[in-house]
Amino acid sequence: MSFRKFANFLLFIISILIINLLTTLIGDFMIKFMNGTHPFKATLIGMVMTVFVLYPAYSRINNFSDYITRRIFTAGTNAGGKFFGILWAFLVAFGILFVCYLYLWYGVKIWTILN
Repeated sequence: MSFRKFANFLLFIISILIINLLTTLIGDFMIKFMNGTHPFKATLIGMVMTVFVLYPAYSRINNFSDYITRRIFTAGTNAGGKFFGILWAFLVAFGILFVCYLYLWYGVKIWTILN
């Protein structure tokens, strides 16, 4: 596998996790916001909002990943080579998303555990 395909694969993973996190947060907000609304109406509005978030996000993943890959190619060469640069960037982004999902799903605040 070429480095460019590997970098795009890692960025695609991060993009999926970010988009899922955003849609989950939007869905949770919509459920709290529409507490008194009829469930059919609230579900329809939630589905429409999800489409309005996911469609543009997925259509821009390719452009986003190309841009980020080019940036990491140049920055990664200065930070221990391009492979370690992309791997380091992926691990940092994945770690941040892990902390966000841990808090969202289980209410665990990592900073209280580390103290």
